Amino acid sequence: MSELVNRLSGADSRVVLGDAGLSAAELHTRLTRLGAVPLTFADTRGGTTLDLAVDAERTVLDTADFTAGTGRLHLEGTLTLDRVPVRCTADVDLASRAGTGRLHTV
Repeated sequence: MSELVNRLSGADSRVVLGDAGLSAAELHTRLTRLGAVPLTFADTRGGTTLDLAVDAERTVLDTADFTAGTGRLHLEGTLTLDRVPVRCTADVDLASRAGTGRLHTV
């Protein structure tokens, strides 16, 4: 397993949700209609941005108000990083787009 996968699965890390230019409404569209969203692990060298395929059954969006841009999100999804299939979990504040996340090998 790669060093990056080991590091991101070893403990919670700081994450930033979405691209800087995305509005809360655009973020909602990416989560609900496109089923994918960029998530950046901020504490890696230069930051590691992953395109997270959102698992709609495990993701919790109803604790956030996308019109007001407030509340918290719980995101879960899958991806492959360095040829390793992983599940990502993240809890993010919608106003700041910051939170914590972690990878879990599957």
